[in-house]
Amino acid sequence: MKGTNRIISPTDWKKRMLLKCINNSPGIRYRELLRVTGFPNGVMAYHLRILEKFRQMKVSRQYRKITRYYPLKTTAKESSIIEFMKRPTDRRIIEFILKHERCKFKDIERYIKRASSTVSWHLSRLREAGIISMRHQTYRLNNRTLVISVMRKVKE
Repeated sequence: MKGTNRIISPTDWKKRMLLKCINNSPGIRYRELLRVTGFPNGVMAYHLRILEKFRQMKVSRQYRKITRYYPLKTTAKESSIIEFMKRPTDRRIIEFILKHERCKFKDIERYIKRASSTVSWHLSRLREAGIISMRHQTYRLNNRTLVISVMRKVKE
């Protein structure tokens, strides 16, 4: 019975815990990891740098210094959808379009209960990311199967 009595060092344990959190919540942000793990800031930063250096996870740094951590197996398309699913308004729009197949701007606006300029801004960002498309004033998801698959992975 090889490996059953192996003692895990505290360093390995912390890395495993971080990887487990990242696998359980793809797209998790730094502050969320701090809260979930209870690690001190410096300790967590150190271990995340090592995990990134040895490519044991994927890291996405966005324009506003937003850093998200993903499991290695996460594709670029999945991480793009996850990023939007982590934002409440974007998530509600995606869920609405998912339920209603094809919908008009006014339907989305009524459901989201936001100003039309806000809804327009969110829809244009979702279109730029290739998650939704618009044809004849109707919005629809580009890849329903992928969106459904990602929704199952993302807890929020």
